[in-house]
Amino acid sequence: MTVLQLSLKLMLFIAVGYAARKLKVMADGFDKALTRFVMAVPLPCMVFNSFRIPYSAEKLLSAPLLLGLSIGGMALLFALTTLCTGGAKTKLGKTCRFALLFTNFTFMGLPVVSELYGPEGAFNYVIFTLPIRVMFYGGAAVMLGKAGEKPGWRETLKKFLCEPVIAVFLGFAVYALRIELPAVLTDTIASLGAMASPLGLILCGCILADADWRGVLRYPAVFAVAAGRLLLIPALMVGVACLLGVDRAIVRTTMFYYAMPVASLLPTFLLRYDPEAAEARLAGGYMVVVSTLLCIVTIPLWAALLDRIL
Repeated sequence: MTVLQLSLKLMLFIAVGYAARKLKVMADGFDKALTRFVMAVPLPCMVFNSFRIPYSAEKLLSAPLLLGLSIGGMALLFALTTLCTGGAKTKLGKTCRFALLFTNFTFMGLPVVSELYGPEGAFNYVIFTLPIRVMFYGGAAVMLGKAGEKPGWRETLKKFLCEPVIAVFLGFAVYALRIELPAVLTDTIASLGAMASPLGLILCGCILADADWRGVLRYPAVFAVAAGRLLLIPALMVGVACLLGVDRAIVRTTMFYYAMPVASLLPTFLLRYDPEAAEARLAGGYMVVVSTLLCIVTIPLWAALLDRIL
């Protein structure tokens, strides 16, 4: 798929979601139900299907490297974002740090990588984002909640063991053990997984349609986060990976995590873990919306740049 085709596809799917929401084709609450459906069915199927590639011992041995790059990259990013947000001591500072750390790697990242690089690229991406998924669901309460409040281990474990994570373990087991599944089952899984990309982008369009754009200029931090999230951080991480001599195919696929917009669950997490942080929650919502809108331009640019330099 060319960069122009990718850009047009992103815009069209997001436009469909935007129009459907504005024209009341989607009733209130339907987008939330659709989100639950995508998380429970198409997305796990896409994750599982990413392991349906020819067995390769080299691929299997690359998993520790991918996990190491993921953990090391997030540790570096955590230190830098904590420094840039003044230690993340205020509610807005915590929100900015979380927005810079975590991207929309589920609804946008995996579909985009799958479109560009196929199942083999998706394999790298799924393994790479596994530790990030643990940090995302397990660390949200600690990073965004009130000082001194920590979630119980049962709640953290429940959030971690979501459908996409379970699909990673199942898919990896089938791949590593070379289990042959019936064709009718694998075809069904592949068809369901193909729904994840359009539905995920349509949901992004719904986010844009529900946004109140009149107050965005009250929060300069929104634009600083968008620039850091979509431009500065991807450039930094690509540079570090190249200096370390990481395989180019791995860099091309995994670096798309850093090029995605702010995680769409940020406002939801803020509402859940710190209900009194109304201003921070509003700013977080704007960070999601602005970065999602701008990524229509930046994602194709990163795709073209990575293919050219790597």
